[in-house]
Amino acid sequence: MFRVTFKGEDSTRHSIIPVRRPNIPAPEERVEEIKVPGRDGILTISEGIYEQITIPVEFNVMSEEDDWGERVRRAKKWLTGSGKLIFSDDAGHFYKVMYCKITDSERKSYRIGTFTAEFVCDPYAYCSEGEKEIQVSGEIYNPGARCCPIYRIGGEGLCEISVNGKIFQANIGQEIIIDSGRMLAYKNDGTSRNTDVNGDYSDLWLIPGDNTITVTPGFSVSIQPGWREL
Repeated sequence: MFRVTFKGEDSTRHSIIPVRRPNIPAPEERVEEIKVPGRDGILTISEGIYEQITIPVEFNVMSEEDDWGERVRRAKKWLTGSGKLIFSDDAGHFYKVMYCKITDSERKSYRIGTFTAEFVCDPYAYCSEGEKEIQVSGEIYNPGARCCPIYRIGGEGLCEISVNGKIFQANIGQEIIIDSGRMLAYKNDGTSRNTDVNGDYSDLWLIPGDNTITVTPGFSVSIQPGWREL
């Protein structure tokens, strides 16, 4: 049976069952078009940025004799906020939901009704394996699209980390965590370390295929790569 998991909870826990597997829309690239006087056609500018996607999932609500309304309310409470969206036939990947919209519910019979949840998501499908932290030194292969790792650097003093020849500096005090996607630096306890780093966070992103990561001798570096695909 096809199932949906959101925020770590299976839809069957809330007595709702997906009617069918949804179609996943292709992300739309953000492209600027420029018309040049005296020139045929257009020029285009693209930075490899994609718009969010909306994944609609139609659910059946299965109820007992007199609790249909209560089950719908519980399901709607569950389908709020952000979190990971996982489909049972592709359990090795997940979507990052920014928020969810619920359509009006329809009661088709005494015990069965339907509603549609529209999950507004980051454009990428993320690989669960990419959440595991790995030690890196030298070459690392990115099997998917450009990704934005979380770096954990240990040591003392000024450290230079080079990613594909681009330098990022960090003043390390035992350990620093650099989230290149959110563009934040902090300690393990969450204390901000943004003023202790220097460089463009985007220089730490990994391109598809082969990448080279090096670090100043005497420091250790591991990453949570966040492998993802369009």
